[in-house]
Amino acid sequence: MSSFGTLNTAYSGLSSAQRGVDTTSHNIANAENKDYTRQRVTQETLPSKSVADTVVGTGTSIATIERVHNEFVFTRYQQSSERMEYSNSLKQNLEEISSYFPDMDGVGIKNDLENYFRSWSSLAQEPSNLAFKEVLATNSENLATSIKTSFNQMENIQKSINGEIEAQIKEVNATLKDIANLNKSIDAQEVRGGTANDLRDKRDALETKLAKLVGAEFVHGNISESGSEPTIAEAEGLYSALVGGVALVTGTTYREITMDSKSSKDGFITLNIKGSRGDLTDITNIVQKGRVGAMLELRGREFDENREPKDGIITEFKDKLDTFAKGLIQYTNSIYSESASENMRSNTLGGVKESSNLLEKTDVRVGNFDVVIYDKNGDEVGKRSVYIDETTTFGSVLEQLNTSYDDNGDGSLNNDFASNFEAFISNDRLSIKSKGDYTFGIEDNDTNFAGAIGMNSFFLGKGASDISLNRELSREPNDISGFKAPNDGDNGVANSMSRLEVESWKFGDRDETVLGAYNTFAVDLASKTEAIVLRQETIQVQFNAIETELNTISKVSIDDELVNLMKYQTAYAASGKVISTLDRMIDTLLGLKQ
Repeated sequence: MSSFGTLNTAYSGLSSAQRGVDTTSHNIANAENKDYTRQRVTQETLPSKSVADTVVGTGTSIATIERVHNEFVFTRYQQSSERMEYSNSLKQNLEEISSYFPDMDGVGIKNDLENYFRSWSSLAQEPSNLAFKEVLATNSENLATSIKTSFNQMENIQKSINGEIEAQIKEVNATLKDIANLNKSIDAQEVRGGTANDLRDKRDALETKLAKLVGAEFVHGNISESGSEPTIAEAEGLYSALVGGVALVTGTTYREITMDSKSSKDGFITLNIKGSRGDLTDITNIVQKGRVGAMLELRGREFDENREPKDGIITEFKDKLDTFAKGLIQYTNSIYSESASENMRSNTLGGVKESSNLLEKTDVRVGNFDVVIYDKNGDEVGKRSVYIDETTTFGSVLEQLNTSYDDNGDGSLNNDFASNFEAFISNDRLSIKSKGDYTFGIEDNDTNFAGAIGMNSFFLGKGASDISLNRELSREPNDISGFKAPNDGDNGVANSMSRLEVESWKFGDRDETVLGAYNTFAVDLASKTEAIVLRQETIQVQFNAIETELNTISKVSIDDELVNLMKYQTAYAASGKVISTLDRMIDTLLGLKQ
């Protein structure tokens, strides 16, 4: 082998060492780049040559500069990142919702409930005490405000989450576009035999982002394990990004997720994918993972006829709070309607006719109620019973009230109910009006009639979103009636109201006290939040373990790179020494020739 052949061999070593220094420098420069995968130079031996009777090596060349990347570990990291994002989003929002129901001593709806019932107990002791009535009015308003505020806060979170979903989907679409463009750049660079390490790092970062947002999964044509060490496994070939089995990126093309909110008065959006023919496919139920999946789980995916969410965690707890508030309103009003009055009028009934079925249009149940008649001395002088079954209409209720018959059994029709009162529907309200000196109260026998339609209401509203103290009682607390019969000292209504705290009533599908119904709601919310918190802690531990494994394989270690730098520096110096030695040998040879 000639001296010039040896020079080429030394030069190959010099060149390879230079590439090693360049790569090490690149690693060190990106040591704090969280999306960077460390790179390494792999060398291969150049073909040997036969010289005389021997075979002589001709040096080295750079085979490739490869990423120290394991696609299998990286995929587990993406999946763990998605679970972290999902659980953390649930945790943050449920903790915020739970903060609206502190239920500590002196704070929250539970405290307002206790103050409300204590006010009725005080009024029961002195039914005519104006100071007690004013305190009751204040505590009733505080309770109604707390319920309404807490409900509205949950509703605001739901709307805020909807806005966040919209922003996240815009980010998803931008990411899909970037991935498709990167695929094009990667293909262009690698089709010529090059390596697109830095571009692949950028794509990995976008993939992780997409996994966190919508739980995207990535399919490759092949996973190559032909790296310089067993831990290296690189994705190659055909590329797809899937969400719930729907391909959003295929190679260098992508499809955006569109959003539709036109049919929702509050702007609640649905997610859609446009097909090849321009038709839209709703994928709201398909997106189950990542931050958007958690947002949809909280906000709800299905909508009622008014385009309001009818499922989802927030809707679940809104419904539970609304069930509690509706029960509180109806049972309070049912008791309050026992207080004798000359006239009573229901809430607005929603366009009912006399032919409308009572049970279908209201929360009235099968059973009966009594309309008790009192004379001007406060004595009970008669009682009219009204019966309700599955076929009862508003008209049949009016008929039972207005039919003239001897309901007190004294042989006279002059003092029965129909002779002294008139029941009618006017301006979408059912009214009962006195014709003379008599008053009446409504005693319920489990029909919930007065409470369901709001006769002589103490609380106004239909549920948690609009509960309030009757405006007339708020302006004039002295008009609050603690009596049942119109007698001085009668405390029948106030006493029954105070017992409402401990007596069981029907809330939804279970029988509970008013306080128990609220406690059930609060405990359910706290339990769900605690379960999510514990789950998030478990997922965090799993994520940390996988992240550590990935970092061990792929992240830059400054200590290791300094060792590599010294190694390449030594190799470079040694190759340079070979060249300088050859230079002196050539000089010597030329000197001999002279």
